[in-house]
Amino acid sequence: MVACNKVGKVDKVDKVGKVGKVGKKEKLKWYKNKQHNRSTSTLVGGAQGSMSGASTPVSGEILSAAAKRLGGQQSQRGGGGGGGMRLEDEIQVTVQIAEIIARQRYIMSLCKALMAFGAPTHRLEEYMQMTAKVLEVDSQFLYFPGCMIMSFDDPSTRTTEVKLVRVAQGINLQKLANTHRIYKNVVHDVIGVEEAIQELQEIQNKPPRFNKWIVVLVYGLASATVGPFAFNARPIDMPIIFFNGCLLGLMQQVLAPKSALYSNVFEVTAAVLTSFLARAFGSIPKAMVDGKRQWLFCFSAIAQSSIALILPGFLVLCSSLELQSHQIVAGSIRIVYAIVYSLFLGYGITVGTTIYGLMDGSAVSDIQCPKAGAFKNPYVQRFPFVALMTVWLLIINQGKWKQLPVMTTIAMAGYITNYFSTKRLGSNSQVANTVGAFTIGIMGNLYSRLWHGHAATAILPAIFVLVPSGLAASGSLITGVASADQIRHNISTPGSTSQPGAGLSTNSSVWTLAVGMVQVAIGITVGLFIAALVVYPYGKRRSGLFSF
Repeated sequence: MVACNKVGKVDKVDKVGKVGKVGKKEKLKWYKNKQHNRSTSTLVGGAQGSMSGASTPVSGEILSAAAKRLGGQQSQRGGGGGGGMRLEDEIQVTVQIAEIIARQRYIMSLCKALMAFGAPTHRLEEYMQMTAKVLEVDSQFLYFPGCMIMSFDDPSTRTTEVKLVRVAQGINLQKLANTHRIYKNVVHDVIGVEEAIQELQEIQNKPPRFNKWIVVLVYGLASATVGPFAFNARPIDMPIIFFNGCLLGLMQQVLAPKSALYSNVFEVTAAVLTSFLARAFGSIPKAMVDGKRQWLFCFSAIAQSSIALILPGFLVLCSSLELQSHQIVAGSIRIVYAIVYSLFLGYGITVGTTIYGLMDGSAVSDIQCPKAGAFKNPYVQRFPFVALMTVWLLIINQGKWKQLPVMTTIAMAGYITNYFSTKRLGSNSQVANTVGAFTIGIMGNLYSRLWHGHAATAILPAIFVLVPSGLAASGSLITGVASADQIRHNISTPGSTSQPGAGLSTNSSVWTLAVGMVQVAIGITVGLFIAALVVYPYGKRRSGLFSF
């Protein structure tokens, strides 16, 4: 079934033996490999007299590239001073060079796939280093947000080849899990690099699991679902939130990819439009109770739930994880971008609420939802919607249905611990976020260690649930309403001047969202690192820890 060479590396997998009854190729699993995997030191020591260690099946394209490289090296050395190289020796050297090129191609393909599908960015260099160590490729790696710089050293010619891999980073949980399986199979000598390159190419060329119009609809469902458990939305508010969420999905999934210019201002326009509509619907009067006007819809819940899916929580989390891992360059670049992104969102919310405030003199300014029509049971208001939110996040992030039970269990456990910790410790405590993230990390890493699951894909939906909950506890999303009211007062009162400190108040309201986002991410970061330390106190011996 599997052919091995002298040093225990896998040459080929019999494709006929790996086809099931229905013609579908069976997926190899590294932990089901009956052969005893050799340690890295054994692999390195077993390559007696071989330039590249293990033999790797190579294609004709790579062999031709190796022949060109060999010809270039011979011309640099000045030609055949000793009568030329024998044919057998030339073939052997060409094959060895082809093996090196194949391994370098696999490392670049793996890096491109990991970056494109949402692998933990603070561990990318570790994955590349572990892969290069097992494949015996002398290389170094430096990660920047959006690109990886690789240098491949050739000790025989004392030359270095530098490669730059640039990828637009995104999240695709299904493709990430498949890429992780290929990575583990290669590291544990189950498949060869040529087959791995082909499988990675197939994964990258595969269309998305869910159509973009389905994703647009799910954006609305997710926005309506996040409202009750994160922002105290009432059942009457959920249809309006659904409408705003569908608008957001339409702008992000349909309009932004078609126009590069619009994609640059997508976040601001989305925040302006949704906050404008939220204040418009929230200003519909209902009745007068005890001389105080009551509103039909809750402005704050609609405004916050509508933009929950574009909050830069994942960006800030990745930057915090990178800084905690002492990756100063990547972490600093990403956290500055995430803070500016948060400022754009805060600016958009302020502009949207201000525009409607200028149009309607009686616009709502309440940032608390009325209790009339709210859910009677606080647990019914929160816990079922967290489970539903996990389903929508799986569809939005193109996940696998078979991982839904694990994702839901981890997300529920993380939110429940975060909810009760917040009630006990107070709404402004970062310790609550740390406790929730610690629970998520423990369960995800145990799922990986005991059942060989994919921890990163199982943890991600739970993290997306924690971010809006933490922001809602800090109340930092709709602080721009006070600035909007101040602007309306200055315009509506002739000859009035702004009060001292009004500009400071406006600036602080815009900054509150960015600061709140960083505080939430720091709490989650510490919890995830402590969880990884508890489950993997000594790390992983052969492959990098594929978790946050």
